[in-house]
Amino acid sequence: SGLTASGLQGSAPSAGRCRIVGSRPLSARTRPRSSASSPSGSLPIGAARVRVPNWFRCPGKTTIRYCAICWRNARKSPEKSCGWLKPSAGRQAVGGINKLHFVNFSQLRSFYAVGRELSFTKAADLLCIGQPTVTTQVKALEETYDVQLFLRSPRGLKLTDAGEALLTVARQIFSLEEQAVGILRAEGNQISGKLRVGTVGPFFVMELLSAFHAQYPLVQVSLESGNSDVVYNKLMNYEVDVAIIGRDYDDPRLDLVQLGRHEVIIFVHRNHPWAGRQQIDLEELDGQRMIFREPGSMTRRALEEMLELHRIRPNVVMEIPRDGVREAVAAGLGAGIVSKTEFQLDDRLTPLSIADHKPFTESFATCLKARQELRPIGAFMKLVTEVSNLKFNQMAAAVL
Repeated sequence: SGLTASGLQGSAPSAGRCRIVGSRPLSARTRPRSSASSPSGSLPIGAARVRVPNWFRCPGKTTIRYCAICWRNARKSPEKSCGWLKPSAGRQAVGGINKLHFVNFSQLRSFYAVGRELSFTKAADLLCIGQPTVTTQVKALEETYDVQLFLRSPRGLKLTDAGEALLTVARQIFSLEEQAVGILRAEGNQISGKLRVGTVGPFFVMELLSAFHAQYPLVQVSLESGNSDVVYNKLMNYEVDVAIIGRDYDDPRLDLVQLGRHEVIIFVHRNHPWAGRQQIDLEELDGQRMIFREPGSMTRRALEEMLELHRIRPNVVMEIPRDGVREAVAAGLGAGIVSKTEFQLDDRLTPLSIADHKPFTESFATCLKARQELRPIGAFMKLVTEVSNLKFNQMAAAVL
């Protein structure tokens, strides 16, 4: 063959034949009439599927070219290889024309769905295609790049390190795809699409969402909750679009708007000795049985910092998420803590403010600066900024 790979020196083997299989590599213009097995000296089975071969070179003593088919055969039968088979870096050249590498988008989409759901069945339902198709596409992606993306076991699927890294990139890719769709669907000033909101609690975000829906009724909103650390990580991993969190992470990648400052209070069972009171002193918490939120909660952190400052040590009997704290206190297991904004009246419970050394939390709305051009995200952050400025002006007027 007269084709040469970029960067090769010397000539190809005699008659241009592949060293491994002994057949002439498939040229850019040659297509066999059938992929079935043919007489000796013809192309290997499956060659019909390759239109333009990728070329590889051997950096050993003899410069030899290999087509993609022979490369696969050599990998399956190492004894047929000289031991130096390596792909050319970056790109290959066929007939002197540079060929760029492109990821198969369907395969990547199937991988992304499986990576999100950790289930081939759920991924197939999400993509509205058959499970065998999803399995085939993920397997093809792994074989193309000779990498394992999932660990398969009777317990289910788990991403490998390579799979985790690829999933992070895939999230960004399909987030940009959503942005492109939003641009294409935009009609004048009308904003539509989806907005995924992560929040430390529904109480902080419901008024915002109500105002947002009134202005942008065509935007479909979904809500996820968790503590600040969980929501922050989801935002950075493109799992949510905007977030309402309880602290400033001082991350230059984020656009941050402060929403408010919230008092942390104690609440107890109605039969507790403190139930007839309206407030307690911070020192009274020393040795008191208490139910704490999980690590990462800003409500917990605010109280812990105040207790540590005054060397007060309560008896923490349980650590559970927000909803569990309410039920544990209602069962008489101890006193709980909550932001005053979040406390809901309950006949079983009595709220108590801390008379001195009040702990406070803050709330912030945030998004990634790189994604502000996505119209639903930009619209939400604009609304949040307007609300924040309004609150600030009201507070300033009250002081004056």
